[in-house]
Amino acid sequence: MDHSLPEAALSIIDWGRLKSGDADEGARLLAACDDQGFFYLNLSSEPVFLQDHKSVLRFMDEYFHQGLPEKMKDDRQSDTHGYEPVGTSTGAMKTLPDYYESLKASRDELHGDGMDLPSAIRNRQDLLLRFCDIMNQVVIIILQELERQLGLGDERVSFQDFHCEDAESLTTLSMFRYPQQETLNLGVGHNKHTDIGTLTFLLCEQWGLQVLSKEQAGWRFVAPREGHAVINVGDTLRFLSGNRFRSAVHRVIPTQRLQHEDRYSIAYFLRAANNTQFTDSAGRQVSAKQWHDEKFDVFRETHEEQEKLPILTGGMERLGSIVV
Repeated sequence: MDHSLPEAALSIIDWGRLKSGDADEGARLLAACDDQGFFYLNLSSEPVFLQDHKSVLRFMDEYFHQGLPEKMKDDRQSDTHGYEPVGTSTGAMKTLPDYYESLKASRDELHGDGMDLPSAIRNRQDLLLRFCDIMNQVVIIILQELERQLGLGDERVSFQDFHCEDAESLTTLSMFRYPQQETLNLGVGHNKHTDIGTLTFLLCEQWGLQVLSKEQAGWRFVAPREGHAVINVGDTLRFLSGNRFRSAVHRVIPTQRLQHEDRYSIAYFLRAANNTQFTDSAGRQVSAKQWHDEKFDVFRETHEEQEKLPILTGGMERLGSIVV
């Protein structure tokens, strides 16, 4: 661990204890969502899942090191499935584009017949389905525990009501590669944002993720921890909780001036049913799908346009004294 980098002080939640219904762990979970909106999840009780993670990383390394013409065959011009090349959106520094490529598959697609999936994903569909099903189980149980802590359920609308398995949603598995780079001219990192959906389950073994910290004010690196995921609250859960939970602003940026090695990360974005309605950061009544589509459109705008509306960062930069 590089102790010269400013680190975010995040809580560590133990998945084994949380899954078993440990009340103290549930209270710690609630506090983490109230406070930073980011926390580590210790997955040492899931050795098979951690082994699958290694297998998915090997798949990603093989896929992303194909030539660009081959990968572009999987370009679906979509925000939820297929390949997306480097430089599609604005990056982490003014005037420069992003510097990552991605391969995505929606949960609905993975559970379908697979015919619309990129062939590389279709060939590893069993692995990726098993991998996603565990991540989905984790985030749903986290939602259930948050409901229990808040006293939701019974006659009150619960978070789970917006995440029925048979409802169409944009829940997505996203695999990212930040390529090694020789010059900044091509782009930098992943622009500041809050996540669109409900909860994000993130796996990454390398430095680069930063969160805009509330306590240690300013940008802080989220240190990678072996055998741990990073879980964060998204805009939808923030809105559905009446703005109680914190959807923290974060970005990806090299720890040095350039990206000196390929950086890989995997994100499972749990998103509410497309027709879920909530009040967004501008006070509008919107659907989960509308918020998703509008936010991705803003990702591709110039930095100047992004600053005009509280969409990319979910309005979080306008709360309190935080400035990004």
